[in-house]
This record gives sequence, structure tokens and C-alpha cells, in this order.
Amino acid sequence: MIGDRLIWLSLCAALAFAALAGFAETYLRAGGMGVLDGRLLGYDLAEARAYFAALSPRQTALYLGQFRLADTAFPALLALALLLWFRRWSAGGLRLALTLAVALYLGADYTENMLIGRLIELGPERLTGQAVATASLFTQAKWMILAACFGAALLLGLRARNERNLQ
Repeated sequence: MIGDRLIWLSLCAALAFAALAGFAETYLRAGGMGVLDGRLLGYDLAEARAYFAALSPRQTALYLGQFRLADTAFPALLALALLLWFRRWSAGGLRLALTLAVALYLGADYTENMLIGRLIELGPERLTGQAVATASLFTQAKWMILAACFGAALLLGLRARNERNLQ
């Protein structure tokens, strides 16, 4: 019963991610560039300036409005799904470590969102290398921590499946 709910919650998180990514690609692509939030390897001052300069006023409003709102809800949904899977598949110190990893992901994602919002408000002319580097670092950290969480979930899921098959 709980497994079914977790599957549905995970499916909702996946659909929310697809909707968020689709919205970003459809409405926030500018000058051939995608949102900074989605750049796994980060970005530099020149890339941030070029992207923000290419954004139309309408796109800037969407980025700071609807996209930011959705990008606030999605990480919480994803974190909840990960925490519940980790609670189901792990115990003790491993569960604590995985819970900490999810908290770090959530903190990195929300900090990234705040920093990118600040960069947008500054505008391309007033950006500094340090401000962009800090935001980029949180973008990269978010993706690395999330990859580690997904890897752990995959390995724990495979272990749980193998244990069921052995019984």
C-alpha cells in the first residue's frame, strides 16, 4: 500500500519536473540558451550576461514569477519523494546520511534559486564575476547532490528487489 503511494508520488515528481523543464524550454529559452538553473556544468559571467541580455521583459517576468514559483514547489516535492524512499529502504546511519543529502540538495536548490533571482534583478550590466560564480557553484552542487541521491535510490531499490527475490 505504501509502495503504491510512493510510486504515485514519484510519478508526480517526475511529471512536475517534465512540466518545469518544458515550461523553461518553451518560454525561457533566449538567444539559443536555456535557463541557468538547468546547466549541470554551471555558467560563467559572459554566459550569464548573454542569457539575461537575450531575455525579453516578458520572459524576465515569467522567470521571476511563474517559473520561480514552480521551481520553489518542485524541489520540495522531489525531496519528499526521496526522503520517503530512503525511509523505506534504509535504516540507522545510512538513513541519516541520506536524509542529510536530501536536505543539502534542497538547501542548494533554494539557495541557487535565490541567487539567480538576484542576478536577474541586477541585470546583465551590473553582474559581477563573484555573484555569478557563487550562483553557478550552487547550480553545480544541486545537480551533483541530486545525482548522488538518485544513485543511492537506485542502488537501494535494486538491493530491496534482490532481497525480495531471494525470499
